[in-house]
Amino acid sequence: MTDKIEQFFKAYWMTEMKSIYTNNVPKEMMQSTIDKDGWYKWKLIPGTLTADDYKKIETKFKATFPDNFIEWHKRYFFADCDCSIIRLPHSLPTKPLESLIDNLDWYIPEQIIPLGLIPFANEGNDAGPLVFDTRNTNDKKDFPIRVYDHEYDGDLDGLSEIIFSSFDKMLECLIHFLTETKTRKRFEVIPDFYTIDPKGAGSTGKSYWTSWTKMEKANFEEFGY
Repeated sequence: MTDKIEQFFKAYWMTEMKSIYTNNVPKEMMQSTIDKDGWYKWKLIPGTLTADDYKKIETKFKATFPDNFIEWHKRYFFADCDCSIIRLPHSLPTKPLESLIDNLDWYIPEQIIPLGLIPFANEGNDAGPLVFDTRNTNDKKDFPIRVYDHEYDGDLDGLSEIIFSSFDKMLECLIHFLTETKTRKRFEVIPDFYTIDPKGAGSTGKSYWTSWTKMEKANFEEFGY
């Protein structure tokens, strides 16, 4: 798992890491001055959070995160983590758990956390949160991942099929996506998930990712990106 965490951040680092500046950004994360539009280039810095910091969040919201997700999130401080198809929670040293808490502290999580569905990220097309499905398991090492459509207002009818069999497999798919889209179109890369995660993206999640592929291809044909 350690290797995948490093591989993920290396792949993400290959993108141009720019964000809108806020007063929460420490100087040590800045690789450039702020441009006329308010953007700046940032860099990763080593994380200092402990597993106990996450336990406090879990206790407060009665949530459970898989161990490997915690290991991933606390490895570095990073100002953004928008992977296009998935928006993962960033972590600033001035407010390291703010994004993680934001994913838990609103109406929909209040409805679905008691059911064992733990929001941790956001779907790239704004459909709703990605959730860890902690139901029917006592294993805290990893959980399958689904999407919850926020328009269903807490009803389980808004829960998708499993789109990734685990957080570990999601990282593997994102590493591939971030790396390969440097030279290939997104709609060409996404179907590779079926082979990388045959028990999740390539099984129950295939229709979900097929719809993404179709949308990305249509966008490319109409807009050129």
